[in-house]
Amino acid sequence: MKNYYEILGVDEKATQEDIKKAYRKLSKQYHPDVNPNGEEKFKDIAEAYDNIGDENKRKDYDNRRNNPFGGMGGFDINSMFEQMVNGGNRPPKAPDKIIDLILTPLESFFGVKREIEYDYYLKCNPCDGAGGEKTTCTTCGGRGVVIQVIGTGMFRQQIQMTCNTCKGQGSTLITKCNHCVGNGVILNKDNISIDIPKNVDNGDHMRINLKGDYYQQQRMRGDLILRVVMNNNEFEKIGLDLILKKKLDVLDLLLMDNLEVEHPEGNLKIKMPTNLDTDKPLRIPNKGYSTDINKGNFYIKLSVKKDKEMDSGLKEEVKKILKHTD
Repeated sequence: MKNYYEILGVDEKATQEDIKKAYRKLSKQYHPDVNPNGEEKFKDIAEAYDNIGDENKRKDYDNRRNNPFGGMGGFDINSMFEQMVNGGNRPPKAPDKIIDLILTPLESFFGVKREIEYDYYLKCNPCDGAGGEKTTCTTCGGRGVVIQVIGTGMFRQQIQMTCNTCKGQGSTLITKCNHCVGNGVILNKDNISIDIPKNVDNGDHMRINLKGDYYQQQRMRGDLILRVVMNNNEFEKIGLDLILKKKLDVLDLLLMDNLEVEHPEGNLKIKMPTNLDTDKPLRIPNKGYSTDINKGNFYIKLSVKKDKEMDSGLKEEVKKILKHTD
């Protein structure tokens, strides 16, 4: 897990105001419009501030950092105590089903309502998810595990391993269910409607309880996890900043006084600067993504293309004009 405090150069006990000041200082230092080589560093800074710049998100982040089981789907000390008291017989939660949710930066700008259709495995009712008639596995005696002795002499050890015969199920099929062909589940489709909040970013997750696949071992469906995958095209999202990639014909770049660009809230007209360097994007303050405490900027990355061909006579005239402007 990334150390966002270290990225922003602040102490873990820093106030929200200290974090905000550090973010402002570093974002100015590494922003692509002043530091073309600082884009990756700027992304890390924006990601760090997005996670600890908000007090509630910061609490969640601190809990995950201080939780050694944070990357394993969460850790509940009460659940652990119950399993110890009950001899560890409480069945674990069914695994999650993860599907990618493709979003554009513009959908993230406002938030969007989505209808999602996906495939999942449903319990087979005729066999109640068992897959058919079963018998106790003779290899493991129904335990689902076998003990294997490895080593020799004083270095012999007993290791518990999953039974290969029944794959840990403790039983084997005698007769397969005709409906699910022994699988215990059948493929089904589901449709869900979900409100996706604004400002979601690449890698964000949304959990929908008990909408995943059915697992016979737990006798329940797991959760459905929607993982956000940002589909950057002409627009791109970096932290709270919105970036537009704009191509201009070389002649238009020379002749136009104002540039009209697309923006989620409506087209914007920008006066072309006298001194223009396409290595540095144009910046419009406070027109990026916004939260209750902060606003990002809108950047326009210009690139040059050549769509028009001039005849030789016009080309010579242009050369003469440009020669006099030196």
